[in-house]
Amino acid sequence: METLPLFHIKVLQLLAARYGLSCTLEEVTRLLAPVINTQRVFTGTISTERAFEAAVLDALIVLNDMGHIFLNSCTDKSFITIKGLITVNSKVLCN
Repeated sequence: METLPLFHIKVLQLLAARYGLSCTLEEVTRLLAPVINTQRVFTGTISTERAFEAAVLDALIVLNDMGHIFLNSCTDKSFITIKGLITVNSKVLCN
């Protein structure tokens, strides 16, 4: 069984909570900021915000390559897959 970094798990949990909906990169970044507590990590400048967005994009690309999400490169939208839902043991599958 594969193990994912905590940051990737947080991304999957966010997308699982929005199952059936798509999220753009900007939405994922905005929704993850309070969860990750970027104020401790980033000072809030434009460059650090871009660095956080780049980290989110890297995580989305890795998760897409692993089959946990589908990242549409044309629209920049992400959807969680069944494999991703199983990975985070989401209760969405029970509903």
